[in-house]
Amino acid sequence: MDKIIMSKLDEVVYHEKLDNGLEIYLYKKDGFTKKGAYFVTKYGSATNDFKPIGEDNIVSFPKGIAHFLEHKLFESEDNEKVFEKFKKNGADVNAYTNHLITNYFFSTTEKFEECLIELLDFVQSPYFTLENVEKEKGIINQEINMTDDNIDRYIFEKMFDLTLNENPNKYKTIGDKENVSKITKEDLYRCYNTFYHPSNMILVMYGDVDVEKTFDLVRKNQESKNFGKQEELVIKTFEEEKEVCTKYIEEKRNVSIPRISICYKFKEQRLTGEDRFKRDLFYNVLLDMKFGGTSSFEKELVKEEIIKTGLSLTYSHFDDIMLVMFEADVLDKDKFIDLIDEKLKEDNFDEDIFELDRKALLTSIVKCFENPSAFANVIINSVTKHGMVINNAYDIYENYSFDEFKEAFKKLDFNNKSILYVTSKED
Repeated sequence: MDKIIMSKLDEVVYHEKLDNGLEIYLYKKDGFTKKGAYFVTKYGSATNDFKPIGEDNIVSFPKGIAHFLEHKLFESEDNEKVFEKFKKNGADVNAYTNHLITNYFFSTTEKFEECLIELLDFVQSPYFTLENVEKEKGIINQEINMTDDNIDRYIFEKMFDLTLNENPNKYKTIGDKENVSKITKEDLYRCYNTFYHPSNMILVMYGDVDVEKTFDLVRKNQESKNFGKQEELVIKTFEEEKEVCTKYIEEKRNVSIPRISICYKFKEQRLTGEDRFKRDLFYNVLLDMKFGGTSSFEKELVKEEIIKTGLSLTYSHFDDIMLVMFEADVLDKDKFIDLIDEKLKEDNFDEDIFELDRKALLTSIVKCFENPSAFANVIINSVTKHGMVINNAYDIYENYSFDEFKEAFKKLDFNNKSILYVTSKED
């Protein structure tokens, strides 16, 4: 076991890599009653084309299969529902799949050790049958219907499809009914055996727990299971164009006020580790300076009756692509498009505002440790996105300069964007 010291913060993350390849992380927080764990596989919905373990060729699997697999792991051979097992121990358990990972997790204030073993055991005990797979298809199809009716989620996922060309992040995590109908029990086992090997997973724990006892508990649990040496993963790569797939589209949906979404696409150098972390820092500062708490831009849009309600802003980063997305209930579509574009391209930055944002980010790093479960998620994001725990985040933020920020801004190309305009079916 080793210690990862978080620079300038007097915080420690305990870490160990087991013989089977599983990476374990523990953030101990004295006096904190809530405890929990996240069991994560580096396998999400964007990974559909790969060479299954034990096979010779790359196979294209149905889209949505990673999410389907997440659902099925909650099925046990003894017919005792996983949710009920955790409930008996006073714990909540759940899972989610995104483009990058699938994450199984629980939280509790008691019986942490029992819940931890239960988490490891149910994720590492797949039970798929023809009957339970076919039954799940109906459940997933109902979920697809519900997500299509959720206008916010529909627009968010639609923008990925409009912006991306070949990159598999363009597809919905849940898949579609056509792809779901193709999923077989054999497909699930092939995906599971490829990506749920401990060497492709991390376990992140948090709370006021005994460090040595907890690590020993995980070691013994993993030693009791037979995992052979894993083959090297072979996943198909895609070269994404810098241009968007579709520049503009109009749709009619169930909305009372027209909605608009604009997604800017930036193609950049592939980075890992601290370099990628620093690039994310740049976008954080940029968007907060232009559209965050120090900016009056949103209020002006409402005052001038260009948008009806608040401006929503999200950004997504994967591979060599950054997507920055704006959404609002819009009253003047053309004016909104022009003003967003104009605001993004402005280069008259105020150094005092930059310093305020940088210091706010420093404060957010410190505050994160007040919530152990939140910091556990920081560890997950750091390891799965950057390939390592960024233990010198405070130093990177503290030393980030105004000149460095301005140089990064000069390299941005704002010419690639997709626009989705949604109006009422009754219009």
